Amino acid sequence: MLKLGLAGEQFKVVEGSLVNYDFPQTEDLSIQGVKNSRVSFQILLQSDEEFLLTVSANPVFDKRGPVNILRAEVTLPGLTPELCLVGLMEDDDRKLKADPLLHQETIAVPAWRKQAVWVEAKLPENVPCGEYQGKVRVLSHAMFADEALAGELTFTVKVHNVTLPKPTGRRFYLDLWQHCANIARKHEVTLWSAEHFRILEGYVVSLAALGQKAVTVIASEIPWSGQRTYQDRNADADLYEYSMIRLRRDKEGIFHYDYSALDRYIQLCFQHGIDREIEIFGLCNIWLGPEAGFHCRPALLDDIRLRYFDEATGGYRFIRESSQIEAYIQALESHFRRLGLLEKVRIVADEPADSELYQERLAWLRETAPGFLYKAAINHIELLGKQPEKLVDYVPQFPFLCLYSQRLPELRSKISGRFLYYVCCGPDHPNTFLRSPLAEARLIPILAAYMELDGFLRWNYTVWPDHPRERIVYRPEAWPAGDTNFVYPAPSGKPILTLRYKALERGIEDFELLQSVKERCANWRQIHQRYYSLVLKEQDLRLYHPDCGKRADELYSLQETDYEQARLLLISALEKV
Repeated sequence: MLKLGLAGEQFKVVEGSLVNYDFPQTEDLSIQGVKNSRVSFQILLQSDEEFLLTVSANPVFDKRGPVNILRAEVTLPGLTPELCLVGLMEDDDRKLKADPLLHQETIAVPAWRKQAVWVEAKLPENVPCGEYQGKVRVLSHAMFADEALAGELTFTVKVHNVTLPKPTGRRFYLDLWQHCANIARKHEVTLWSAEHFRILEGYVVSLAALGQKAVTVIASEIPWSGQRTYQDRNADADLYEYSMIRLRRDKEGIFHYDYSALDRYIQLCFQHGIDREIEIFGLCNIWLGPEAGFHCRPALLDDIRLRYFDEATGGYRFIRESSQIEAYIQALESHFRRLGLLEKVRIVADEPADSELYQERLAWLRETAPGFLYKAAINHIELLGKQPEKLVDYVPQFPFLCLYSQRLPELRSKISGRFLYYVCCGPDHPNTFLRSPLAEARLIPILAAYMELDGFLRWNYTVWPDHPRERIVYRPEAWPAGDTNFVYPAPSGKPILTLRYKALERGIEDFELLQSVKERCANWRQIHQRYYSLVLKEQDLRLYHPDCGKRADELYSLQETDYEQARLLLISALEKV
C-alpha cells in the first residue's frame, strides 16, 4: 500500500521518528509566494514494499529486477516546477535525517521508509500575480507493464504583488567563510588549477544565490592549523588551508609575490555579485599547536607562516625574519591599493582568546600597513568594550549577545562598521546542525533583524571531513553533524544544496521583508511586533543564553505554519503600500 502526502519546506524526514512518520497533509496545500523568490514544498511517499522512485521521464529499471517503480511528476501551468530527491545522512545519534537535495534522478527506497521529493518553482520578477493550480501525480509500473496512476494530490500557489530585491542587492549581510583548498581536495583537482576554478565557480554561484557579501582570502599557510585535526591521530579529515599567494626569492635575495590565484578568485566572486568585502585570514591570530610542532617562529608576536621557493637553494623554505614578514604585508597592502580595493579589505581574527595580545598584534599590523581595516569573530565579550583602533567590524557569538542584549543599542552606536553575529559548534540552539529543526536555520536571519544587526557569519560552508557523501559525522563531541557544511560535493563538480541551505535562504528573505516593511510602512513597529509575537515565544534575549536551560520550543516556534503566517503578515502590509 502506498501512502502519499504533501508537506511544507521545513518538514524533515527522520528515520525511526514516530512523529515524523505521520503524514502532515494529504489534501490541498496552499503556498504563498513573492517575486524574485521561489515556492517550495515536499512530496512524501511511503510503502509497505520496497520501490524505486524516479523524478525523471527517462527510462529506468531496478538492478534488483522486478521491483515496483514509481515516477513522481508535478504540473503547474504558468510556472516551471523542478523536482529533486531528498537524501538522508547519518547523524551523531546514528539516525538517518533528511538533508541533501540530490542530483540523481532515481533512488531505491526500502519498505516503510518515508521518502521526500523537493519541489521548487522560481518566481522571477516578471511573473504574473494570481493563483496557480498545481497537481502532483505518482505513477507506478513494474518491468514492461504500462504506468498506472498510484496517487494524485493538488496544491495552490498564490503569487503576491511584492518583489524582493535580487540576492546580490539584499541588505542582509551574509558571510559564510569559503574553504577553497578543501574543495580542491574533495574534488581531487590541483589547487588553483583551471579545473579547480571551474569547480569553484559552482560554489560561488551557490553562495551568490544566498546573497553572500564577502570573499574569503587565505594569505598564509594553514592559519587555523587544519582545525587542529592532528589532535586526532586517526582523524578522518584533512582541513588544512593553503595560501592563495605564491612567494619566490630570487638568487639576489629579492622576494616576488604571485597574486594570480588571489586576483582570479576575487574576480570570480565579484563577477557573481559577491563584492562588498575581501576578508583576509592568515595575518592575525594564527591558531597554534606548539606541542605538535605547529609553531613556525616562536620568537615573534604572531606565527604568520609564509612559504617561498628559494632559487639559491632550489628548495622551499619558510620566512622567519620579521622584516620580511612586514615587507610581505606591505606589498599585499600596496597590491590592493593598486587594484582600488583597499577599502573593501578586512584583516580578520577568528576568536582571539587573549584580548591584550590581540591588541598588540593589531598595533603591529597598523604600524606595518596603516591602510588596512580589521574585523573579528569574538568569543570574549570584553573586546566589544575596548574598541581597538581600526577594528571596525564586530561579530560576537550569539550567547554573548544574549548576555548583553540590554546594551545592544549602545554597543551598536559605538561600532563604525558592520555588526553581525555568529553561531558555530555552539550554542545547541538555535543552530544549523543536521539534528536542528529547519525552523532554526530560518530563524537565524530573523533574530538578526530582531537584534537590529547587519547579518550573520558562519565558518562552515565546505569544511567537510573525508568522504562527506558517505558520512558527515566527525568530532561529534565538539562539532555536531552538519556543523562543518551547508552543502556537499558532487561528482559533477557542482555543490549539492541542502534543506538547511534552503531554510537559511528563506530566513534571509524574511529579513528582507522585515526591512522593506520598516522602510515603507508608517505603522511598521506594530507590524513587526505582531510578526515577532508569532515567531518568538520569548522576546527577552537573555533567556536564549544556554545557561538558562530553555528548550528550543520554549523560546521560539518550530511550526512552519507560524512562520508562514508571519511572512504573510509582512506581504499583506507591503501589498497595501
